[in-house]
Amino acid sequence: MQRRILHIDMDAFFASVEQVRDPRLAGKPLIVGGAPEDRRGVVSTASYEARKYGVHSAMSLTEAHRLCPHGIFIRGNFEFYREASKKVHAILGRVSPLVQMASIDEAYVEVSGSQRLFGGDDGIAAFIKSEVFRQTSLPCTVAIAPNKLVAKVGSDAAKPDGYVRVAEGSEALFLAPLPIAKLPGAGPKTCEALELLGVRTIGDLAALPISRLLAAFGPMGYALRRTAQGVSTSAVETEHIPKSIGRETTFPKDLLDWKHIERVLHYLAEKSLYALREEGMEAQRVTLKVRYADFSTYTFARTLEQPTALDSDVFAALHELLPRGRERPMRVRLIGVSLSQFTHNQHQLPLFCGQLTAKWERVLESVDRVRGKHGFECLRSCQSMALGRDVKLATPALSR
Repeated sequence: MQRRILHIDMDAFFASVEQVRDPRLAGKPLIVGGAPEDRRGVVSTASYEARKYGVHSAMSLTEAHRLCPHGIFIRGNFEFYREASKKVHAILGRVSPLVQMASIDEAYVEVSGSQRLFGGDDGIAAFIKSEVFRQTSLPCTVAIAPNKLVAKVGSDAAKPDGYVRVAEGSEALFLAPLPIAKLPGAGPKTCEALELLGVRTIGDLAALPISRLLAAFGPMGYALRRTAQGVSTSAVETEHIPKSIGRETTFPKDLLDWKHIERVLHYLAEKSLYALREEGMEAQRVTLKVRYADFSTYTFARTLEQPTALDSDVFAALHELLPRGRERPMRVRLIGVSLSQFTHNQHQLPLFCGQLTAKWERVLESVDRVRGKHGFECLRSCQSMALGRDVKLATPALSR
């Protein structure tokens, strides 16, 4: 049986979800990442109409405003995007049990065993694209190839709302005409070094003598050659554990008011912990991120004695880290929190305070159930409630 891997990528996902929610935005240059008055954050997603003007993800909002002054800027809402992602995941699960969500808007699916059921690659792709559109009204791009590497490159090349099929044995032929920047793992510096060797396309790289690659890149030259030839044995990993879960925000103006900064930090930590518990995970490392007015960025971290998913444990760690963030007598531009070093939620309760810990776990289970029904904002800590009933951050993080 030939190995067939499908890669699905939702097209301009956040922007597309917003256009479905409000049809008046359809066909408009939509930029998700900040409100019209915001200038200090970055673009999360831009619709294809906005991309025509050069706007792209991770671009500063100031630059996006300059390139597309008539664009429609919105902050976005992660809950809507997560709900749409869940629907897509459920559809993929009907095709194969081997689904790896690479991010909120893309996934790999092992479809080798689904060929007969759906009538081959074309039938599988047609079913997924039609079902995704029927249930979400969202466009997506699908590629099916012998491995994850080529499938990923294929979906990128077929965007938007496209489909491409790469047959067994034609991986190198498919990749050959593509520019070297399309090669996974080839960053700007690697591409610059390859261009000095006369490499412009992936095909040029595949044809380059291995001796020249080794001389320029050392042992990494072997990996570059294999990638350019479309060789990959990476498996679809159904058990995907994120490396970290966090939230951060850039303030509308640089702040010295650490009381307000702490309230925002509590709010960000609560959102991160809510997401952590949804994953059924606990974290042992807490990281505070501070970016100052001069754009210098510092991180301060603490490793806990035991993994936790309790708000009180993380708040305590952050309060230990905050004095280090305040040492620099400078205004703060950005604040953030990140949780990492995950384990599945199966810790052992402490001997002398186990009852208290178990009580708080039950309380948070109830809180999360209420949030699941009525939204995150309905129940928050008193510290973050000082920000107001409905928090609107200038540049909310829209991904985990």
